Amino acid sequence: MLPGRGMSPDLLSLLRAAPGTALSGRDLGVRLGVSRAAIWKQVRALMRAGYCIESRHGEGYRLVGEPDVLTAEAVAPLLPATGLFLADRYHHLAAIGSTNEEAIARARAGAPAGTVVTAEHQTHGRGRLGRAWHAPPGSSLAFSILLRPPIPPHRTFQLTLLAGLALAATLHEAGFVEVTIKWPNDLLLHGRKLAGILTEMGAETDEVHYVVIGVGLNVHTTTAMLPPELRAIATGLADHRLEAGDDTGARAVPPRRKLLVAFLRHFAAWYRHYLEEGFAGVRAAWLEMARIQGRRVTVNLLKESFTGEAVDMDAEGFLLVRRKDDGSVCRVVAGDVTLV
Repeated sequence: MLPGRGMSPDLLSLLRAAPGTALSGRDLGVRLGVSRAAIWKQVRALMRAGYCIESRHGEGYRLVGEPDVLTAEAVAPLLPATGLFLADRYHHLAAIGSTNEEAIARARAGAPAGTVVTAEHQTHGRGRLGRAWHAPPGSSLAFSILLRPPIPPHRTFQLTLLAGLALAATLHEAGFVEVTIKWPNDLLLHGRKLAGILTEMGAETDEVHYVVIGVGLNVHTTTAMLPPELRAIATGLADHRLEAGDDTGARAVPPRRKLLVAFLRHFAAWYRHYLEEGFAGVRAAWLEMARIQGRRVTVNLLKESFTGEAVDMDAEGFLLVRRKDDGSVCRVVAGDVTLV
């Protein structure tokens, strides 16, 4: 059984709502309409699932630690009561081929916008250009969100940039201020790949039926966990514990559920802004997070590669690069752009 699955979300919510405070079994029983024996049974079940609950005679129960799981019991209480991403639209799976594939299947079956699919492990995680996404079970934050935006198909590319911006904002908020965005769909930490974004859609010529955005973020992943061929180019938050200025000298990596909920909050806010105001506001914030203007880059296209200077992003979200060979400004619509 997965940690948290089948546990009472009501008891867990009460314990979470009283941080640092012991709640008596009698009071909990009255509030939940069950006996003290039933409360003790639920407490033991939570403890078996990995929750650290302190029990003191005459005082009651106090939640002192939680397992880093993405189950509905762990995440749903943290989601807002209104808005885009709601508790009843959240779905968690132990293992799956790809969260994007699952979200697409749900989209085709009529699932609403705001549906979120997470998994502890993806057996066939996918990245852009057909690349594989490698992550040991439980080490990464892998999820997909379903949108039904009222935009033409050619603008769905901008939602990838929006997701990158929201994820960067989430990590900056958590203290990882050196995270930058790599056009169009990666996040970097100290120059190494930390996260990837894959956007897929179902559309006709002039109408978008659904957009699915998949995110893979290395959270507890360390370099040693990665395949040898990726160790020089990829990284995880666990490799970069930041100094906190206290006696410990370091800060623990945030739980995945908190990073997920923070991302959904940031994305919902930017998405609302995007639908109301267009891409202009997103563009300025993206450039600030990317820190790419004026940097030397290598552009790899299908038929050629060249180096140059990243000068700007146009109104549609495509990168403008001044070529080193002839000084012309190239509008990069597709391909890989790498900082030199």
